[in-house]
Amino acid sequence: MDIEYRKATSKDIDYLLMLRKESMTPHIQAEGLTQDDEEHLNRIKLRFDSAKIISVKGKVCGLLKLVEEGDEWDLIQIQIDTHFRGKGIGQRVIKDVLKRAFASGASVKLSVLRSNPAKKLYEKLGFKPYMQTDTTFEMRAVVSSPPGFE
Repeated sequence: MDIEYRKATSKDIDYLLMLRKESMTPHIQAEGLTQDDEEHLNRIKLRFDSAKIISVKGKVCGLLKLVEEGDEWDLIQIQIDTHFRGKGIGQRVIKDVLKRAFASGASVKLSVLRSNPAKKLYEKLGFKPYMQTDTTFEMRAVVSSPPGFE
């Protein structure tokens, strides 16, 4: 599977808002939280300089927002369009992130809502919770060969 990335631009905002609402609203609501469009847009704009549009075979299918700084990279967002879920794209993107991070000696951290089933994928790829809040698990994958990592 050939996954391509390009830097997100302001022209992508409408797509990213739709993607975020579609992918995150069920989990946000499951935690008893709400977000309006302005709050979604604020999250989209957070570290927008690190946002990349994910494409497979020329079709836009998601977002990766990864801050590659220092010895701990921050996977701020990964969202796969509903039409492309279940095809291994998210897993492949995360494995690629881990491979690059580990090669540079960095660990990778992320935050996942407690109700988000993506937590199981993160655990399968070697992320372990190191802290939790009322609504999230803070997870980290450290330089090593986690289960399922190729």
